Amino acid sequence: MRFFGLCSVLAGCQNPCQQLCVRMADYADECGFSVTDGDIDTCVEAQGDPDDASVCREFGNAAQIREEWTCEDLGLYFP
Repeated sequence: MRFFGLCSVLAGCQNPCQQLCVRMADYADECGFSVTDGDIDTCVEAQGDPDDASVCREFGNAAQIREEWTCEDLGLYFP
């Protein structure tokens, strides 16, 4: 499972938007998209200092992601 492989990558301080990267990637995997560790690393690096982490904190849980996003939506981000 991807989560265990990413624990070392994301160990230490992570903001809510960085955590969202992993949750979105897990959902994309469930939708049948190929998400590489490099894709996740790129997302995590881009979210290193988010402007509004409160949005990620509020809407970044797995259930909320599945409610707001369809697999088709994820296709825009994960080929």
